[in-house]
Amino acid sequence: MSSLEQTVDDHEPRWAGYQEIARMAGPAILSNMSWTLMQFVDMAFVSRLGTAQLAAVGAAALWSWVVASLFVGLVSAVSTFVSQSLGRGDKENCAAYGWQSIYISLATCVIGFAIYPLSGHLFGAMGHPADVLRYEVEYFQPRVLTYFFIPWQAALGAFFMGINRPMVPMIVTVISNVTNIALDYGLIYGKFGLPQMGVAGAAWATVASLAVQAIVLQAIFMGGSVRAEYGSLHRMGIDWHKMKELVRVGLPSGLMFLLDVFTWGVFTGFVVGRFGEVALAAHNAAIQVMHISFMPAIGLNYAIAPIVGQWIGKGNIERAKSRAYLTTRIAIVYMIIMGSIFAFFGKSILVAAFKASPEVATLGSTLLLMAAVFQGFDAITIVLSGALRGAGDTKWQAIMMFVASYVVFLPLAYSLAILANGGALGAWVGATIYIISLSGVFFYRFYSEKWRHINIFTQPATERQQEALRPERENG
Repeated sequence: MSSLEQTVDDHEPRWAGYQEIARMAGPAILSNMSWTLMQFVDMAFVSRLGTAQLAAVGAAALWSWVVASLFVGLVSAVSTFVSQSLGRGDKENCAAYGWQSIYISLATCVIGFAIYPLSGHLFGAMGHPADVLRYEVEYFQPRVLTYFFIPWQAALGAFFMGINRPMVPMIVTVISNVTNIALDYGLIYGKFGLPQMGVAGAAWATVASLAVQAIVLQAIFMGGSVRAEYGSLHRMGIDWHKMKELVRVGLPSGLMFLLDVFTWGVFTGFVVGRFGEVALAAHNAAIQVMHISFMPAIGLNYAIAPIVGQWIGKGNIERAKSRAYLTTRIAIVYMIIMGSIFAFFGKSILVAAFKASPEVATLGSTLLLMAAVFQGFDAITIVLSGALRGAGDTKWQAIMMFVASYVVFLPLAYSLAILANGGALGAWVGATIYIISLSGVFFYRFYSEKWRHINIFTQPATERQQEALRPERENG
C-alpha cells in the first residue's frame, strides 16, 4: 500500500474519513482565510490609489504579522491539548487550557507597543523608494494595535477547533470580514460620513474588525453551551502547570511560524524590494493571489491538527495516520488545480483584482508561473506540519524550519536574485527550490512515525480518562 493510501479500519464506513475532514476543514478554511481576506480587501481598495500604495501595503502588512505570528503559533497549540484532552474524556481540562492560551495571547500587546517607535527605522533599512516608505509607515503604525487582537482570536479559534465546533470561528470570521469591507470602503475613501484616511484607513479598518472577532469569540467561550458543557467560567484561574505545558509544546510551533513569516518578510523587503516599485508591487500582488491557493491548505493544517490530536488521545494511532494522509491528498489535488489556473490566467487575475499596470501584471504573471510549479509540494508541507503539531511534534519542526530558511532559502534566493542578476524572478526560483525540498523533509518526518511516542501531558491520565480510552483501544 502506498504511503499516501488511507488506512481503512474494518469498523469504519468507507467515507467516514472524508466526512470527518470535511466537517472540520470547511469551517476551518473559511476561518483561517479571515486574515488573508482582510489583506486582499485592503490591497484591492488601496490599489486604486496607486502603485506605490499597493507596493507599500503588501510589505507593511507582512511585517505587521511577523511578531504576532510567534504568539499565534504558540497559542494555536491549545488545539493539540484540547483535542487530546477531549479524546481522553476530560472536558474541564479543555476549558482550562483555553484560558491559559488566552492569558498568553494578551501578552503580545506589550510587544506591539514596544515596536511602534521603531517602524520608521525598520522600513528605512529596506531601501525602498521614498513614496513607498512613507505609505509603509503610515499603514504599519496603526496595525501595531492588532498585536492585541490577532493572538487572542487565534487562541479562541483553536479552542473551538479542538472541541469539534469549527462553525463558531467561521461564523465570527464572516462577521469580522463584513465589518472590514465596510470600514475599508468608508475609511479609505471617506464614505458613510467617515474621514478619508487613505492607506491609514485600511489599517484602522483591520484593527477594528479583528477587535470585533476577538470580543465575540470571547463572549461565546464564556457563555451558553460552552459554559455548561466545559465549565469555562469555573476554570478561568491561572494554572501555571498547564501554561508551562502549552509553552513547552507551543513555543517551538510559534518559533516555526515566526521563522516562516520573518523569512518571507526578509525575502520580500530585502531581496525582492531591492528591484524597485514595479517588482515589489508585482511580488505583493502575486502573493495575494497565491493566498487563494495556500490559505485553504492552511485551513486543512488547522483542521488536521485537532483531528490527529483527538485520535491520538483516544489511543488510535492508525486512524490518526489515515486522516493525515487523506487530508494531504486532498490538499495536493486542490493546489495543483489552483497552480494550473495561475499558469493560464495569472495576468488576467492580477489586472482584474488590482488594476495592475502592464509592467506589474507581466512580471506578476511570470511569478505566478513559478507558484504553479511548487503548489503540490507546498501542500505536503502545510498539511503534514499540522498533523505533526497535533501529535505534539513541534520542536523538530522549529529546528528544521530554521535550518531550511537560513541555510537554503535566503542564501539561495539572494544568490539567484542579486549575485546572478536574476532579479525578482531569480528570487522566486530560489523559493521554488526551497519549497520542493522542504516538502520531502516533512513527508519523511511524518512517514517515519517518530511522533507516535510523544506524550504532551506531564501528568498521567486519571482513572476516568483511562476508562474512556479503553473502548477505543480495544476496537482500534
